[in-house]
Amino acid sequence: MLLKASLMIVIGALIGWITNYFAIKMLFRPLKEINILGFRVQGLIPKRKMEMAESIADTIQEELISMKDITANIGDIELGEEIDLIVDRIVEDKLEKQVLAKIPMASLFITDSMILKIKGHIKDAIDENKDEFFTVLIQKMEDSVDMKNIIIEKIENFELDELEKMVYRIANNELKHIEVIGAILGAVIGGIQFAISLYI
Repeated sequence: MLLKASLMIVIGALIGWITNYFAIKMLFRPLKEINILGFRVQGLIPKRKMEMAESIADTIQEELISMKDITANIGDIELGEEIDLIVDRIVEDKLEKQVLAKIPMASLFITDSMILKIKGHIKDAIDENKDEFFTVLIQKMEDSVDMKNIIIEKIENFELDELEKMVYRIANNELKHIEVIGAILGAVIGGIQFAISLYI
């Protein structure tokens, strides 16, 4: 009787562990659809990759971050130093290097102080109109950039082998726990079956 009880508990534990082990594996495997005795079998994630990509994209866009969330912070970005550097570079490249190099006589009229004034006027003009610029930029981004399609494309292009490795790397302990829980539940069920068999 003890041997029978032990066997039923061990077999139940094995069945529970093996069932959960294959259930976890079948999240990804087989990657490509195969035919087994007329049944088409494919891993859940490879089979529903497109649906999952759309669902993830919708969740990210609606619950986590959208293009409006991104553009809402653009106007707060301070670009003073960067604008100064860009204006300096443009004036130096276009005016000092190209115009003065081609027309040396122009250096008699375009002095260093005049170049500084030109830079200053350009910087002031940019600074005075940056709000309008950011408004146009933000509107254009919101109209043109489709966050959902970007996310879907990224997920679709993600190699399933790499995704599988990443999931196992991140959730390896949790997946092992699921296997162990399956073994424990199987053992409990085996014990219950043995107890029931005593009264049948």
